[in-house]
Amino acid sequence: MASITTSVGSLDVQSIVSQLMTIEQQPLQTSQQRSSKYNTQLSSIGQISSALSALQSASSKMSTGSFLQQFKASSTDTSIANVTTTTGGVAGSYALNVTQLAKSRQLVFDQFGGNNVTDPKATLSGAPTSLTLTVAGKNTVINLTPSATDTVSLQSISDRINQSGVGVNASVVQNNGQYKLVLASAVSGSDNAFSITAGGTDSGSTTGSTLAGLTQSATAGTESSAASDALLTVNGVSVSSGSNHLTNVISGVNVDITKLGQSTVTMTSDSSGIASSLQGFVDAYNQVKTAVDSARSGSLKANASILAIQQKLTGILSTPIPGVDANTSYAYLSQAGIAIQKDGTLKLDQTAFNKALSANPSAVANLFGNTSNTGFGDRLSAAVNDLLGPKGVIETSKSSINSLITSETSYQTSMSAKLSARQAQYTQQYTALNAVLSKMQQSTSNLSSLLA
Repeated sequence: MASITTSVGSLDVQSIVSQLMTIEQQPLQTSQQRSSKYNTQLSSIGQISSALSALQSASSKMSTGSFLQQFKASSTDTSIANVTTTTGGVAGSYALNVTQLAKSRQLVFDQFGGNNVTDPKATLSGAPTSLTLTVAGKNTVINLTPSATDTVSLQSISDRINQSGVGVNASVVQNNGQYKLVLASAVSGSDNAFSITAGGTDSGSTTGSTLAGLTQSATAGTESSAASDALLTVNGVSVSSGSNHLTNVISGVNVDITKLGQSTVTMTSDSSGIASSLQGFVDAYNQVKTAVDSARSGSLKANASILAIQQKLTGILSTPIPGVDANTSYAYLSQAGIAIQKDGTLKLDQTAFNKALSANPSAVANLFGNTSNTGFGDRLSAAVNDLLGPKGVIETSKSSINSLITSETSYQTSMSAKLSARQAQYTQQYTALNAVLSKMQQSTSNLSSLLA
């Protein structure tokens, strides 16, 4: 009798399930691809939004006209007066004649009981336990012995005064083995001079004062100094200041005086600073165009809302200043050297701008901003504000895309759960089938043996 044979064998369950799941997962993968596309669109919107914010900032700066008020300042003698520019100012020359510098009051104490102090930490016997310092009309009592075990020394007096924050700086200096206590007002000027009203007497001058038993020697008296205000004239006008750092003497300039004498401060227009501001405005506009073009050629291809952004900005640049005759004044940016190129970008001709500014500075300023808010800076800033506002194209586009992303995310979550269940089902079914096939194979093998 012929033998019975079979080709039945165990199944590769994992391979079968994997192939089935590859087909089942296709809708999920398609959804994930859509999510990726939406996220790319969201990124493109974010880049446009960032570029628009930069343009709004630049436009607002231009609309104020402050960028035209940039000056360079110089001093004919920086050892007398050193200058730094701030904002604003008026071109011109300012003659300074410094006759007195502002100083802090300083007192030096180097004697105790008629003797030199040779140990800054040595106890000063008989010294009071507190003293009072008066600064700008305010009295501060300083406890020299906060605890019962504390003693009073040159160093401890210095430490307690500094810890009080009263407005007087204290230090201990040493010279040839002799120690001195130096007290100085933290701020210069007669209004900030300090006085000692307890724990000693204050003569109100540089000599004759005492402090906690400490006195001044002849040498210490010459090292001390009275508080004084800075005195000078600016173009013949008298000026006094409690500080040598003068912030309101010349508009747009801070002046630091360091010694007596004469110096002339000159203010001139800073053409390079103005050019930098102009170029910053041009670059900000061009960056918006770059971001829009990139989005429209990529993830937001043929998106009408994004195209409308560029059209709106271009429309503003193409519209003259209302009420200005372009034949007699400046009504377009191009008349001041800022022109739209064939590719839609802006380009600055600095030479043309300087020429326009020199010829008619008020008309140039009016181009960027005016009281009617019709300057190009005014209108661009307002337009960008609308674009970035809650109902503007940027926020509505973000909202729409985020809604799509949320929908896809919800679908993917649901689909992933179904796929997990489906995979478990397939695995269970084919594992059971595998078991049946295994039994059939065993039965066939047994029958074959019997027939043999």
